[in-house]
Amino acid sequence: MTIRVTVRTVLISLATTLLAYVAYQFISLRSQNNLTTVPRSDCIVILGAAVWPGGQPSFVLRDRIARAAELYRQQIADKIITSGGLGKYPPEEALVEKQLLMKAGVPEKAIIMELASTSTSEQAKLIKEISDREGFRSIALVTSFYHEKRAAQLFRSAGSSDIEDARCAHERFEDLNFWVAREALALALLNWWQWAAIGIGIGLVASWHQSFRRNKREAETKR
Repeated sequence: MTIRVTVRTVLISLATTLLAYVAYQFISLRSQNNLTTVPRSDCIVILGAAVWPGGQPSFVLRDRIARAAELYRQQIADKIITSGGLGKYPPEEALVEKQLLMKAGVPEKAIIMELASTSTSEQAKLIKEISDREGFRSIALVTSFYHEKRAAQLFRSAGSSDIEDARCAHERFEDLNFWVAREALALALLNWWQWAAIGIGIGLVASWHQSFRRNKREAETKR
C-alpha cells in the first residue's frame, strides 16, 4: 500500500473521529441545561458575557447574575467575584454584574471585580490571582450550562483545583443550539490530542488491515 493511500485513510479517520467527538460533546452539553446542588465554597465566580447597548446585560449574562445572587442568598459563599472586561459596548461586564447583584440585595463589600479579561482563559488566570490574594481555595463557578465544562478545564489548567459546578440554565433565547455547537467545537480544539490520537490510531489500523487483506489476496492469486 502506498504512502498516499495510508495518509488518505488516516485523514478520513481523523475527520470521522472529529465529527463523532463534536457530536458526542453536543449531545452531552445539550443535556445539561439544569441546575446542580452546590456545596459551600470560599467564593462564587461569575464568568462574563455580552453587554448590550445602554449597558444592559444580555439574556445570558442576566441568567448568570441571577444564579450567582441565588447562590449568595443560599449562603453558598460570602464573596462573589465578578469578571469580564470591556466588550463591544460599555461598561465592563464585571461592573454590570456588580450593579445587578447589588440590586438583588448583595452588599457591595461582598463583591470583588475582575475588570480586565476578554476570554475565559484570561479569566481563569486573573481569578486564580485574586483567589490566591484573598485566600480562596474553593470556588463555585457560575457560567452557562454549555460553557461550564470547558471553563472548569481552563480554570484547572490555570491552577484552580477545587471547582464546584454552579452552572446556570437558559430558556429564553432561540439560538441555544448554536452556542452549544460552538462550545462542542471549542472543546474539540481544546482537547484536540484526544480525538486526534484515536483517529490516527484507527486510521493506521485500518490501513494495516487493508494492506494485509491485499497481500493475502495477491498471495492466493499466485498459487
